[in-house]
Amino acid sequence: MSRTREEWLQAVESGLPSEDRYSERNRAISARYARWYLDNPDRFKWSGMAAFASRQVGLAIQLAELMRAPERIGEGNPLVLLHRMACGVFMISDLDEMRSGNNAIFRDIAWAHAAYLEGGLAEIEANLSGSEGGLMLEGFRLIDRGVKLASSDPADDEAGRLVWQGNIALLRHEQTAVLQPVFDRLSPGGRVLASFGSELDFSGARPSEPACLASFASFYGYLNAITGMKSVADAVHRWQWVESNVVPAWSEADRRMQSNPLLNSELSSMAASEPDTLQRLSGFVGSLIQQIR
Repeated sequence: MSRTREEWLQAVESGLPSEDRYSERNRAISARYARWYLDNPDRFKWSGMAAFASRQVGLAIQLAELMRAPERIGEGNPLVLLHRMACGVFMISDLDEMRSGNNAIFRDIAWAHAAYLEGGLAEIEANLSGSEGGLMLEGFRLIDRGVKLASSDPADDEAGRLVWQGNIALLRHEQTAVLQPVFDRLSPGGRVLASFGSELDFSGARPSEPACLASFASFYGYLNAITGMKSVADAVHRWQWVESNVVPAWSEADRRMQSNPLLNSELSSMAASEPDTLQRLSGFVGSLIQQIR
């Protein structure tokens, strides 16, 4: 049965923690992306990339939670004053913007993935029409063409090319329509922080495999990143990095997926919403603050 976009939004939101449970929600969003990719590696390339990107944003969210923790102690405690001074230095508002971007992307595109899985392209087209559809609608149409071509001729290379084209269209949509307003609101220092925090390791290996690593600061040079000469907040700089570094790195990781148990294990861990070390530390600090109060 067909649903409206609002109904799809409610469906994908229903299983997520509320927005005030920052780290848990981020982990659940990353898990959803990872599961879609693991279950549909032949079509949902974007969601695989998005799982890693969302997890990286999770580091900023956890840092913001750690910085915000002393506020829970209450007024009159000297720790609160020190905390407020530190927040001014460490740009907690910028970290919160990154969190809002994580939520905005999920609200914008998650419903469409769920709709496509259940109702196919027709369900997307019923909820995106005309100029509103733009790159998202184009992306799913290309993916659908590739999937249908592969079903009739699995050896046809054109099928894979169409699927990748479609997912890159989704990526371009995300970068221009959803993320750019978030980056525009960052402070100058926050833009530098975001540039250095934009590092994606798709290899699953330790140490990382260079062919599957995408780092904005490394791509443009650390001096350019720290001075702001090149910024991930700049749409032109960011897309050049995405197109020349992120997509090739993820494409290589995707190609190796079947023969790379480490990457498979890492994505499975994300799909299971397992917390990492920093998330455990954030939880510990939260519990400690509760005891101090």
